[in-house]
Amino acid sequence: MSKQLFTAADIRRVARDLKSNLLVIAPDDLVTPEALDVARELGVRLVREATPPTNTLITNPLPATAFPKPLPPLKVVKGVGVSLEAFGNEFATPGTNVRLKDVVTSEDGSPMATGYMALDKGEFAWTLSYDEIDVVLEGELVITRGGEAVRGGPSDCIFIPKGSSITFGTPSHTRFVYIAFPADWNK
Repeated sequence: MSKQLFTAADIRRVARDLKSNLLVIAPDDLVTPEALDVARELGVRLVREATPPTNTLITNPLPATAFPKPLPPLKVVKGVGVSLEAFGNEFATPGTNVRLKDVVTSEDGSPMATGYMALDKGEFAWTLSYDEIDVVLEGELVITRGGEAVRGGPSDCIFIPKGSSITFGTPSHTRFVYIAFPADWNK
């Protein structure tokens, strides 16, 4: 088997294109010092496969331990500056205005997503492939699932488990924050 050389560009490609934080390398592969620095910076773990029992000398051994992954930056979203966009009106009852804006996503390094959603009088049908918590900011939010219905007003929290087929509804208007896990709820 031939040796493979891993450069900083290779590490960046693993993190960006493959969206991976792990690279397993063969016992005799070479890694440039710059690639090691980039791996630490991007949180890519380099793990060397076990060395087969031979008398081969490894020229650039890596410890099998992971490099600590750096924390993503802190982020604040000023709610008053968030502009909601039309969303899923094909699922809403006629006359219902549904607006939404994701503000924290997996692109921020978060395993959860959060955003704002608003409804005007009416209902919006949806099936969740993720867990969600809604925190009502204003108005009244009604979540219906089959024969169940819950109502929340300002500062109330509603949990909706993954797999639920629900309707978001309001008798007048509502604006709420949603927290979804995992972050890529819309894929």
